[in-house]
Amino acid sequence: MSAYLNINTINFLNLSGSVQCLLLGLLLLSRKVRHTLPNKLLALAIISVSLHVIYLMIIDLDLERRYPFLLWFPYSYLTALGPLVHLYVKSLTTENFKISSSDYRLFIPVGLEVGLQLIQIGYGIYVNELPYNTPYSTAFTILGFLVGAALIFYYLKRSMQRLQSHKQWSKANFSTIDFITPGWLYELLKYYRVIWLLWVPFAIVFILIFRFQWQYLILIIIAYALLLSITYLTYWIGIKGFSQMDLIKPAKNESDTKSESAYAKLTGLQVKEYLFQINEIMQKEELFLEQDLDLRGLAKRVGVEANLLSYLLNQHLGKSFYQYVNTYRVEELKRRLKSVEFKRLSLLAIALDCGFNSKTSFNRIFKQHTHMTPSQYQRKVSNV
Repeated sequence: MSAYLNINTINFLNLSGSVQCLLLGLLLLSRKVRHTLPNKLLALAIISVSLHVIYLMIIDLDLERRYPFLLWFPYSYLTALGPLVHLYVKSLTTENFKISSSDYRLFIPVGLEVGLQLIQIGYGIYVNELPYNTPYSTAFTILGFLVGAALIFYYLKRSMQRLQSHKQWSKANFSTIDFITPGWLYELLKYYRVIWLLWVPFAIVFILIFRFQWQYLILIIIAYALLLSITYLTYWIGIKGFSQMDLIKPAKNESDTKSESAYAKLTGLQVKEYLFQINEIMQKEELFLEQDLDLRGLAKRVGVEANLLSYLLNQHLGKSFYQYVNTYRVEELKRRLKSVEFKRLSLLAIALDCGFNSKTSFNRIFKQHTHMTPSQYQRKVSNV
């Protein structure tokens, strides 16, 4: 059976991976959970990729020659991938997000892409030919790849920009952001974008020049490597997105409060009084030890509007709320490392007591402030 289907380890991994992606997409699509819209958008993005790879695996294994009906279905939805990822990111990072009529217009190219495939399929059935052997099939395929690549490049870039904006919003409102902003998604999309930009030009050259022929080993290596990367990175995004969805906090609409520019008329004396009050409460009550401390919580303790507090930190201390609170945490940790009282505790235990919520964030923030790792600093103060 394996010999007949020309199955090897690599195309087996591609085929099984694409089927797993398809099943994961269908699972996300059918589950009724709290975040229904993000789940559906993520599911449709995963399914569009899985169908693309499944089609290529059908061709690679020559299954269409044995079972022509396998190609009686439009497999290519590349023009949908970019908009779907963009709307997925938008739904994750925007409070009460709903798809608008303008959002639906993003999928007009998908309708055209599917329509062209249906014409090819119908004509192929009529003349008893495989769809890719019908007139203009190569031109239509290349056109779909080019438009799909352009949309993927454009919308993934917009998605990454939106994720960066959400990260800045998180830093302005929270003292801990590791689990409330999807930094993992930004990193994955960065690689995802590169892989697709490599795959589409390669696929076009392969179709136009080499006509699906595998006579060169280098072509086989490149094709399989890119398809494996696309397949399993898509699967990883799906698994990660599903598991992390409840932790992400969407940006709130603050239109009902004053903008920071409204506080520009504060006098120097007023600014000093506010900053003294803020610093005094932070130090006396040691609010920075609270892992879930946020901008609104501190503003409430101080007795000022959250936007005023944000303005004072940004414009007069040059820090986001995230940077401001974590500066206190780092200084407190440095103080404890010098104290005999805390020698019996591990470095991580001290960090958690100081308000950090994970080893990863603690190491990163501490190094940003001191230009050395926590263990390096501990050794330094131990030798004094």
